[in-house]
Amino acid sequence: MKRKRPRLVVVDDDPTQLGLLERGLTIEGFEVETREGPIGLTNLIRTFRPAIVLVDVYIPTLRGDRIVELVRGVADPETKYFLISAYTESELRLRATGTNVHGWLSKSLSMSEIGRRLKDSLVEPARQAVAR
Repeated sequence: MKRKRPRLVVVDDDPTQLGLLERGLTIEGFEVETREGPIGLTNLIRTFRPAIVLVDVYIPTLRGDRIVELVRGVADPETKYFLISAYTESELRLRATGTNVHGWLSKSLSMSEIGRRLKDSLVEPARQAVAR
């Protein structure tokens, strides 16, 4: 029996970053859909039903934490949310404090490390940050 690949949505305003994340996370075993911003995101989440939504912290049209708040109502309650940024992990941890996400990841991590942490989140108890 072939194992189903976890579905992942990536939201980032930088098309280059989106392409890198899409290719890298596909190689890491995810089925990936991307968006350059919040437009159409709720429809995508409703139809694609991702296990994880990975959102860039700083998107000029709408901050990452606000995007998470908006899509949370249309996603499966088991969906995990992560913020990602070019900030260092300590800066990102400070920015993510007080947001309702499962974790945060720095874009400076290797793609295999990002993939590992996201996969780990699917088997760890909810609300446990995996970016320690």
